[in-house]
Amino acid sequence: MSPSIQVPATINDESRMNFIQTTRYQRFPTSNGTSLPVPLEWKQYEHPNGDIYYYHRGLRLITPDDIRDPQKLQHVLEAREDHLQCLNGSVAQLSDDWELVLSDVTEEVAVISMFSRSLGLEYEWTEERGRLFSPGRSIVLFSHSSHSLSILKGLQVKNSPEYFWSHVAEYPSHHPELPPNTEVAFTRALANARIALTEGAIFPFSEFQINQIIARYENLKALQSQGKNVIPSLGWLMGAVMPLDAVGRTRSNEELDHLMQKMSF
Repeated sequence: MSPSIQVPATINDESRMNFIQTTRYQRFPTSNGTSLPVPLEWKQYEHPNGDIYYYHRGLRLITPDDIRDPQKLQHVLEAREDHLQCLNGSVAQLSDDWELVLSDVTEEVAVISMFSRSLGLEYEWTEERGRLFSPGRSIVLFSHSSHSLSILKGLQVKNSPEYFWSHVAEYPSHHPELPPNTEVAFTRALANARIALTEGAIFPFSEFQINQIIARYENLKALQSQGKNVIPSLGWLMGAVMPLDAVGRTRSNEELDHLMQKMSF
């Protein structure tokens, strides 16, 4: 059971939490009209912010692209096949719950990323510094960091958790539960942040904003206790906030005086 975090009663305006942002992937539908059906074995999911994405459980495939358009669907499936061929058997060495995300797919290019929910990891392919050149298509991997720990030939695991949390925030609706240990990590990080703020630590969020985040979390947990499905909203909130690490530290007046004395000449 996740710990309860007490917040001031006045901090309860969820609509003012515009300081929490998630990448918006919704685009104008590529199909003519909105009446085209979702292809067989695909399911359409709605992000709490209103965005739409699609998931094929058997293929372990997520895409925000409008695969109701037959041509777009073909491009997505071909991009998946190209990528799996490039992995050349390495998929068998991944965790059992790996998922593939394909977006901005055209006949020539696709943006791709791979994740494990159970391990809280993002995988990346390192050939030619993050670009995979498949027959007829360039696949650009979602990669921002060169700091990674190699576990497979070609495939690596990013050791920075922010990319996994971003994935949780952007695609939170297609699983009935949160990834393992994410809720405990989230509540612990918030509690630690509130303590650290009193000791001069600096976070991406102010103390007031952290209290708003906590209030939103407590509100969602109350709705969950009433039988409401709040997993998508919880995933969005946790993924957008985490990892909640200090980015600096303020100095007390005594520390500042001591520093100024050392700098005098």
